[in-house]
Amino acid sequence: MKIVKTIPFFVLGLIFIGTSFSDSNAQLVANQPYLVEGSGFAVTDKSIKISQIDFLISTGSQVGSSTKIVVEDGFVTINEIDFVVTELTGTMLRDGHFIRLAGTAENTIGSKVSISIFGRLIENSDEGSIYSFSGKLIQGTESNKIIYTTKISTLGETLPTSSSTTSTTSSKQNQENEIIIHILKGSANPGEFKYFQNEGTLGKRFYSLDRVSIIPGKILTFVNDDTVSHSISSGTRDTSSRAGINIQDNIITSGDILPGKSWSVTMEKIGFYSLFDVDYPWMTMDVVVFPDIESGVLKKSSAKPIN
Repeated sequence: MKIVKTIPFFVLGLIFIGTSFSDSNAQLVANQPYLVEGSGFAVTDKSIKISQIDFLISTGSQVGSSTKIVVEDGFVTINEIDFVVTELTGTMLRDGHFIRLAGTAENTIGSKVSISIFGRLIENSDEGSIYSFSGKLIQGTESNKIIYTTKISTLGETLPTSSSTTSTTSSKQNQENEIIIHILKGSANPGEFKYFQNEGTLGKRFYSLDRVSIIPGKILTFVNDDTVSHSISSGTRDTSSRAGINIQDNIITSGDILPGKSWSVTMEKIGFYSLFDVDYPWMTMDVVVFPDIESGVLKKSSAKPIN
């Protein structure tokens, strides 16, 4: 799933590498939150591993042409093994034309990696800015050269439009504070998955929205359009296992959502959420919760189910 979603960014980056950054105007500004999504490779003399970064960053006040960056949450992935950021900071230079990040990340069994990368602005679009990053990632005694093509986008309220049809709708859908997510019919059978077009590549989709960026206090309502019961839980991937097993953290637990029924949860805690169905582990989606910096909202309470 991750590979299908992220490799197009890398291909796009190869097209832009030869473009001069001087022709692009940086869109990143001070005192704003951003989502960083990058994919590429971690390379040694003996191996080439697929790697990915997903960061939630905030920029501070600008001093001269430089702006401090703090990675609020996120992870580094190496061959499907996730390392959660423990401390990662950096600087935005030349009014956003360059970005430097350095720090550490750790997986669930205590293994740490250190990462140091330097990025250059390649191009801007209405959807975000494309950067080319390179640097080092050290895991134990192994030093990897890393190359990422990265999309940096603002965290706004605009979400992808769902194209799925549903037998059950809710009058709450028109409420400004609620987002409706449909569990698609056939999701329980991996041989009957839904196809969608993403950056020119066909991929699997089990939810009408598989990545959502919201501010604290938003309500997510899951509507089960499938013919069997489903559930929604939060947690992390077991990074000690190559099987991609999901480990529940009990922050979000829906219980059974019967066919045609719905379940809602209020997202109040800042950060990344990996959501999945415990009975159908291939059904995963990501939720990013981050405040509007101007509002000063920095809530740390748990997600609250709505009865």
